[in-house]
Amino acid sequence: MTGLERIVEKISAENKQTSDEIVARATEQANLLLSRARQDANEKAQNVIDDAKKQADRIVGIAKSQAESITRTRYLQVRNAVVNDVLSAAYEQIESFPDKDYFDLLLRLCVRNAEKGEGVLFLNARDLARLPQTFEEQINTAIFERGAVQVSKTPMEIENGFVLVYGDIEINCTLRAVFDERMDELKDLLRPLLFA
Repeated sequence: MTGLERIVEKISAENKQTSDEIVARATEQANLLLSRARQDANEKAQNVIDDAKKQADRIVGIAKSQAESITRTRYLQVRNAVVNDVLSAAYEQIESFPDKDYFDLLLRLCVRNAEKGEGVLFLNARDLARLPQTFEEQINTAIFERGAVQVSKTPMEIENGFVLVYGDIEINCTLRAVFDERMDELKDLLRPLLFA
């Protein structure tokens, strides 16, 4: 082998070694870059997953809260409907009381609502027709210290119950007025009985 061939071979070997080193460094850097890119991509993917989970948790929480609110609202609506139905049934039952029970109720209402002085009690035509003979006397016996009440022979256009008149003052004691006046109190009494 000539000197020139040895020099070419040496240069060729050095070039191969240099190029192998360059390729090795480039491969190492490429692997490092690839590793960092994978790590960065994994971190970003995990962040996206974490954010998606948080968003999903928020959406589920809002949906649960709305569902609970709707459930509570519907429950209250049903409870109120049941209470109203019971009160309507009670009202209808009172309207259909036998005469004695009905007029005993009116007597208690009149005694409770009678004012001082002379009053006039107005009934509807149906109640005037079935009025017990002693009704006026029973009222006046019960309220004699406060005054007296006279039952008018002229019917008034009312559904039931009575209207008590003292001069310019009218006291509405129809069953609907009594129920409406005491509706909140009646509901408060019924709720614990119905929904223990």
